[in-house]
Amino acid sequence: MESEPNTVDQHLFHKLVARAGAAGLLVVSLLPGVATAQDESPTQLRQFINQQVGGIEKLVVPELDEALPQPRLANGSPDPRFKTTEAKRFLGKMLFFDPVRTARILPEFGGLPATRQTASCGSCHLGEAAGKAGMLINFAVGAEGRGYTDASGNFIPRRRPRQELQPQRRTPLFAGDALVDELPTLTDVYELAVGSPARGRKLPAPGRLVRTGRLDALDSVGRNSPSVIGAGFNNRLLLGGFAGEPDSAPGGLNPFDFTAVESVALLLLDAHRMLDFQSAELQKIAAYRKLFRDAFPEEAAQAPGCSPQSTPSPGNCDLLINDITVLRATATFLRTAVSRNTPWDRFLAGENGSLTAGQRRGAKLFFTAASEGGAGCYSCHSGPMLNKQVNDPDVAGAGQFVEENFFNLGLGDHPLQTLNVLARTDPNFRDDGRREITGRDSDAFKFRALTLRQLKDGKFFFHNGSFTNVKDVVQYFNRGVPQDAGAAAAGTLSARFTYPRGAGSPRGLGLSGEQVEDLTDFLENGLYDPALVRFDPESTTKTLEPNEQDLTYSVYRPDLAALGAEDGRMPSGRPRSNDDALSRRDMGLEFLDVTSLVDVERVESNRVGGGRQEDLYRITNNRTSPVDTHLVIVAGGLSDQVRMENASGITNAGDPYLRVFLPDGVLLPGQSIVMRLLFKQQPQLPAVSYKLTLLSGQGKP
Repeated sequence: MESEPNTVDQHLFHKLVARAGAAGLLVVSLLPGVATAQDESPTQLRQFINQQVGGIEKLVVPELDEALPQPRLANGSPDPRFKTTEAKRFLGKMLFFDPVRTARILPEFGGLPATRQTASCGSCHLGEAAGKAGMLINFAVGAEGRGYTDASGNFIPRRRPRQELQPQRRTPLFAGDALVDELPTLTDVYELAVGSPARGRKLPAPGRLVRTGRLDALDSVGRNSPSVIGAGFNNRLLLGGFAGEPDSAPGGLNPFDFTAVESVALLLLDAHRMLDFQSAELQKIAAYRKLFRDAFPEEAAQAPGCSPQSTPSPGNCDLLINDITVLRATATFLRTAVSRNTPWDRFLAGENGSLTAGQRRGAKLFFTAASEGGAGCYSCHSGPMLNKQVNDPDVAGAGQFVEENFFNLGLGDHPLQTLNVLARTDPNFRDDGRREITGRDSDAFKFRALTLRQLKDGKFFFHNGSFTNVKDVVQYFNRGVPQDAGAAAAGTLSARFTYPRGAGSPRGLGLSGEQVEDLTDFLENGLYDPALVRFDPESTTKTLEPNEQDLTYSVYRPDLAALGAEDGRMPSGRPRSNDDALSRRDMGLEFLDVTSLVDVERVESNRVGGGRQEDLYRITNNRTSPVDTHLVIVAGGLSDQVRMENASGITNAGDPYLRVFLPDGVLLPGQSIVMRLLFKQQPQLPAVSYKLTLLSGQGKP
């Protein structure tokens, strides 16, 4: 849909500007939404934003982790149980991305032993995907793969149901021979209460749990995984606000009265195959016993038998390494998952050139009310993480408002909710968002406003993942037309979405095409921090995922290396995030020899002068299964007098190899590619002789 035409007489306006300029007068914005050179200047823009939010300091990210929001006691002082320390943050980061914790696999509920300890929290919260899964359907245990990098260096998330595991299927949802999901992770079915949702609902009485998505073969949630960035700046987490909700609420499950981050850290232990089982696994690992002692000195004093240097006896570590200390550490990590060095952050700090002119125009639209010709984004996306109301009274950094942060934007359901429809035998079932937690009809189809940082890497947006780029999201707000009739008819549709310019005005924001571009540029690039993805020792932003410094124990943590921690892997010895064969190939930790799985035909061999030989090969997949994670073509057995000129590198065995980027990362059945190998040797020598080996995987073989 085209944006509405601007009704301003542009010709008259430009004549006024010309006359003012000729007279040496200061030109100001005469009409709503019309930006001038002056109010696009960095200084003027900062002054404007300062006025709009009641103090620009409200948008600044604290420089130190210790100054980020922390839980507080009733008297307002920080809760010592959840005090942020570097030892606790580092431990939490390791735990978040270590597959060793997913040990709660129960076959009586459909769990498959082969999937034990193959996924982690990091399976669905990738640094390269803005702290989200980067896929429409987010998979943890029961799936395989992490993602691949294309020829342009772009990371493409890819995690799919395990191919080789085929248990009995009640409700196939996915095509092919891959493992299928039966229930979304947060859905339980009870003997006398079919389809009682697990997101906070108490166990019905009477009733026996007979089926559960928390323990079936495939761990996948029926909503787009939310970003973990800036979690500490909200007092409710998860898209319906389950985490942090009081236990007394109809959909509450918060027996310890935890604040939102600590609440979500506990809830997800149960949701993602960890609760009650992870501690025994962690206690076995000397490096983790050391990390827990560093992070929790008081608990360590009560568990003197839990030593890193000797294998503890049963029960010796229970006071130190348990579900509560695990959640305390992971919550600390989540509270410190922030970006600090976006162009926007530098702009707030006074760096005038950090934002381009277009991004400054976008920022002006962001912080200008829709009724004044802007986009009004700041009314729902304010604070340092741009994820709460602009006028939210500050309480320990997380804000005081609750319901004000939830909105019905007229969105449809996530595709995985199909499983809930089937499980309940209710064709009218809908994911009604906040109402599931509060039980109030006035909360139907409302979902929480999220951070706008790192959107460029977000891949899928809103709780249903129905938008795949930022510009389309901006256009959705610009039109103000709901995509789903059911959500629109619930009586809770937000006027901020439909008529943001006020009652009686046209729908949507009415931004021009150029304004949409400027706003998109600000959101995508002005709020993006590459140091959150790739380690930058000069940045105050820490990578979301464990980086080369975190995992090079031999250099940076010799105490852990002495206890058996292996460089490049998690303290458990497992790979980062996922421990399945496809993920290990995706991460370059191992390679699969696929030489026998494809047909290799040399279609041409030419001597091209200067001692060069060019060989062309056609590689065809004539099998029924795809070859994935690209190809590495290794030329083995070359003479010392021969050099492969177009080699990508040299293997650890000393052979040259060529990296071949496959379309979509795979060579599908029936597909062929043609590759060229170029060799150079002395002109008088005979034809080059070698043996080809084809490997699937990324990195250096």
